[in-house]
Amino acid sequence: MWGDSSHAFSYRPSVGAWEGLLIVWDLKEVEVWSSSSQDHVLQIQGRFIQTNEEFYLFNIYASCDFRAKQDLWVSLSARLQLLGGKKVCVCVDFNAVRNVEERWSNRGNSVSHDIHYFNNFIDDTGLIDLLLCGRHYTWFKGDGSSMSRLDRFLLLEEWCLQWPNCLQKAILRGLSDHCPLQLSIDEEKWGPRPVRMLKCWQELPGYKQFVKEKWKALTVEGWGGFVLREKLKLIKEALKEWYSVHVKNILGRIEVLKIRLAELDDQVDEGGLTVEEIEEMRNVTHDIHSLSRVSTSISWQ
Repeated sequence: MWGDSSHAFSYRPSVGAWEGLLIVWDLKEVEVWSSSSQDHVLQIQGRFIQTNEEFYLFNIYASCDFRAKQDLWVSLSARLQLLGGKKVCVCVDFNAVRNVEERWSNRGNSVSHDIHYFNNFIDDTGLIDLLLCGRHYTWFKGDGSSMSRLDRFLLLEEWCLQWPNCLQKAILRGLSDHCPLQLSIDEEKWGPRPVRMLKCWQELPGYKQFVKEKWKALTVEGWGGFVLREKLKLIKEALKEWYSVHVKNILGRIEVLKIRLAELDDQVDEGGLTVEEIEEMRNVTHDIHSLSRVSTSISWQ
């Protein structure tokens, strides 16, 4: 399967028509020192060599039988409770859905009685269910009469905190009735570029109010880290637009104000100013000082 490259593997053999489980890893990237197998579960413990981060991986192939799945959730919950604070990934075929939208049939969607127990298993263990990219369903019946999302990566919080840019994607399937799932982690581009801003922005009128109102108005669904990441990306784009309106071309705006101030000065010499023009002179002078401070702050930073 992997040619001459340096790989190792652990497996649980099939029993009759029941499919087996296989985990393969690159020896240059991963060191595995423990492997164990139980009904419907193949587990390994190891570390990523480059980062020296230890991890646990549970490869799941759940039964279609309702009672067997309940027993599996109970068994997995007990094992995961012992791994609190560890980096854990649980995947891939759970033979269960989390809501009716994850299952479709041309006979109409019916409420699955194992939804409640599967959701309880995820909530009780604190597992994080990543958003699925690429497609909505991962399993397709041969005649196209029904489809479901039976496959997923579930991660404990410590895994997501260490690798916050985890992306779960369903890719094209071939002869299988399941879509392969890919969990990718980009260490070099671990997330959105940081939101950088100039300190002087806070001094501009309306800045704080704009940020508060914009942040509250942003609606993103998902687990906490994903929501924070996406909202930061959105607020970053909003600040770019705000900046272009309020801060862009400061020197040009100062020059225009200076010209207007000179015109008002000339009017003083020629015969005085009206009450309105005196107020305008005060405002122009104030704006010149304010924008000059902002320009100086930008240059300093």
